[in-house]
Amino acid sequence: MKNILIFILFLLPLNLLSQKEIKKDTTEICFPTEVGRQIESDLNELDKLRELKKLTDFEIIELEKKIVKQDSIISKLEQKDINNQLIVAGVEEKFKLVDQDNKDLRGKLKWAGIKSNIIEIVSGTLMATFVYIQLFK
Repeated sequence: MKNILIFILFLLPLNLLSQKEIKKDTTEICFPTEVGRQIESDLNELDKLRELKKLTDFEIIELEKKIVKQDSIISKLEQKDINNQLIVAGVEEKFKLVDQDNKDLRGKLKWAGIKSNIIEIVSGTLMATFVYIQLFK
């Protein structure tokens, strides 16, 4: 019995004097109602802004794709414009050559007409001379 009393005397004060763990619920936070409403409003605004950012990022990506397509169309149109300019330059060169040939032919035709007139005059003169000699001889 003496041992039991000593045992109780030693254990009882240890249990009474020892620190007990205080259990607190850390998930529960106490705010005033106005602060809670403001926090909820801010969180809702944050969610809206996140969705808006996703939408904006998607629009930016789509616009970049559109810009790439338009750039390729512009480069193709520029190449087509260069080709058209080359065709126009070739046609202009062709018309210049045709005009030059026409000028040359007009000059040759003019000289051919003058030459023909001279030949007609000379042959007419010679024939008139031969006819005169034949008639009056």
